[in-house]
Amino acid sequence: EPVDLNRYPPFPLDIPRFGPIEITRGCPYVCYYCQTPQLAGALVRHRRVEAVSEYVDAMARTGRTDIRFITPNALSYGSEDGKRLNPSAIERLLLSIRSTIGRDGRIFFGSFPSEVRPEHVTEETIGLITEYCNNDNLVIGAQSGSQRMLDSIHRGHTVDDVYRAAHLIQSAGLQANVDFIFGLPGEREEDVSMSIRTIEDLSRIGARAHAHTFMPLPQTPFWECPTGHIDAKTQETLRSLTGRGVVYGDWEKQITLAKRIENYVRA
Repeated sequence: EPVDLNRYPPFPLDIPRFGPIEITRGCPYVCYYCQTPQLAGALVRHRRVEAVSEYVDAMARTGRTDIRFITPNALSYGSEDGKRLNPSAIERLLLSIRSTIGRDGRIFFGSFPSEVRPEHVTEETIGLITEYCNNDNLVIGAQSGSQRMLDSIHRGHTVDDVYRAAHLIQSAGLQANVDFIFGLPGEREEDVSMSIRTIEDLSRIGARAHAHTFMPLPQTPFWECPTGHIDAKTQETLRSLTGRGVVYGDWEKQITLAKRIENYVRA
């Protein structure tokens, strides 16, 4: 039975330890590496604007006016199916929060610890973020520069969507931080080359790549796949791009962590 977020608080009101507010649970895309739809289901449900505002008000009363969110895709807020955009619902949410925390408060929407899907980045949705929010960046889930791999992992968007989203974000004066996963099951040398080329292309407009190493996660379709392998040449390339400020992330630590997880669960 899907949980109704409105029946449960995002944090305990009697303890002044506040974190990001969960506004959406569930994801309809069911990417094969991701636990979110396995743990929370594919049916999306949203915390009502009024309920979110209640907890924002509680935070503001204690002087905490930096507001962040937990959501698989910030731009899906208010969408009935998690795929068709509902910009008016997003605006109601952001306007309500802004009216509570005032101009001195800060709203971070679509940046860590949440992200956005590239095909949901439009001039309208970007406009809402620049109007109401304090973001200096947006996190885009791209995962690969190879369309073959995007189809293989069930991402549901195109490489062109990634380019278009990054251009829109950078043109709006925000930093596009774009997630890429290396070592995905079935990844070939040419797929890696496409991802590196995409990263380099995006860097020319100012976007950055957040590199990850594939780790098989419990309950996902890729759970029984081997941990991600990144060959020596690609590792050297990623280190070089890191040195230039084009790539960031803990992909090297994840190589070791992934292997430790695999050894533990296979023991």
